[in-house]
Amino acid sequence: MSIPKKSKLTLDINPPKIGTEYLKYGFDRIEELMNLTDSKTKYLPRTILMEDLDQGLFDYVTNKLKVVIDGKLVNVFYLDNDRYGEYQKTWTLGDDDKNVATPYITVRRTDKQPGTRLGTKFRVPQPRSFRYMDVPILDNGEIINLRFKMPEPINIDLSYEVALVTKYRVDVNEYDQLFFKNFSSKQDYIAIKGNPVPITFESLSEANTIENVDGDRFFLSKYTIKMMGFIQDENDFEIVKTTRRPKISTSI
Repeated sequence: MSIPKKSKLTLDINPPKIGTEYLKYGFDRIEELMNLTDSKTKYLPRTILMEDLDQGLFDYVTNKLKVVIDGKLVNVFYLDNDRYGEYQKTWTLGDDDKNVATPYITVRRTDKQPGTRLGTKFRVPQPRSFRYMDVPILDNGEIINLRFKMPEPINIDLSYEVALVTKYRVDVNEYDQLFFKNFSSKQDYIAIKGNPVPITFESLSEANTIENVDGDRFFLSKYTIKMMGFIQDENDFEIVKTTRRPKISTSI
């Protein structure tokens, strides 16, 4: 009996991405997630503080709610009421008379309340840590786990006021349309250090006319956005070693 010939198997080490729509979406999504992954991970989530939430909302307004009027991108500023006069005197975007050049957009936080991201009930006692991840390691010739523990993130609701100041009603209409289009499904998400945080469009106040000391009239339109976020501090995280298996020796 003759020995059967061996067939040479050709392997494609660089398979094309193009395939079914499911596989194509899957590969692209994997690459997107890998690009967002920190190669020097510590296995634990990153610290998220209130200033991170403020910065995330400001970036959202700057990038996703940007508006171009007369061929120019409208400037966005994060302001508080007590610092408005200081900014007005010192910023470099004023006109020849040192007045604030319109149009411009301001963002400020107006309220903070206990969070409703996961409901209104208080479910977890503080401060208590829970297992987040077990990472196997070799310790003294035995495989054990490093147990990463963290407390429940603290939910918090933040309200922000986005205001458009302009001289023309047509600019207000354009920004109104942008808001309604962007929040057509009521809710959107922003990424805070890789974590999706929901935001909702709560209200809009009709543009009112204001007058400065020189008699110039402006339209002021205000929009309220609510963020259902959370805060967490990596200083509260714990890393412990799991118990070893007991070694029982018997003598016969």
